[in-house]
Amino acid sequence: MSFTFCLLTTCPAATQETTNGFAFADFLLAPLRVHLLTATNEPAAHTTLTSNDVTRILGKVNRVWAQAGITFYLESLRIEPAANTEGFRENVKTNTDALLRLRPESSKGTNVFHVYYLKQFGPNGICIRGINFVKDTASLRAVEGGLDEPIPRVTSHELGHALTLPHRQDVTNLLASGMSGGWLNETEIKQARESAKKRDWIQPAPEVLQKADALRRAKKADDAKKLWQRITHIPLDCESTRLARVRAAEAK
Repeated sequence: MSFTFCLLTTCPAATQETTNGFAFADFLLAPLRVHLLTATNEPAAHTTLTSNDVTRILGKVNRVWAQAGITFYLESLRIEPAANTEGFRENVKTNTDALLRLRPESSKGTNVFHVYYLKQFGPNGICIRGINFVKDTASLRAVEGGLDEPIPRVTSHELGHALTLPHRQDVTNLLASGMSGGWLNETEIKQARESAKKRDWIQPAPEVLQKADALRRAKKADDAKKLWQRITHIPLDCESTRLARVRAAEAK
């Protein structure tokens, strides 16, 4: 359990070959599309997060979800104007669908998880029919062993809902409301993994590695690099992740 504690605090992202019993062969790779919404006419819908922030946030999210053998890789980062911002602050107080109306039509997409970042709305975050919204002004109550930053924890929490997990009000639990805790119990881990495995767009890490190697042999370097980059998000230090990091760097 000591390594899992590292995942939730400040230890390096890749420190050993297994986490919570999950080795590389067990990991599932889930695509995540991140949206940084902008809105010059509506400050509440305008995030000030940057691409560097997203890199930091995603690293911490993946250290949390490593305890379930699930890694979210950045399918794409969209910095884009929010749609339908008129009256947003007033409407969102009584109707969370006002958040859904902020989504630009061109980047909605299917077969990926979505996280939309904006500046301000009621809760720290919300998952609406599998679509996740997080405010960059989120604040949490610190608990022992919890995350050291609110936004990665809120993001991890909402992705838990997207993986069918309900709230569980244990102060150190990832699915507790308003706390900094990041733990999952065995039941939650099993449920989240079962939910992930039902989605054919979430792939086992060994399968992705095999495809990357096949593309490399076929001299399709750019396509292979994309797959190796997915594997580099896994917070393990093992032969497969080391190889992926080397291959991804070579393909630059």
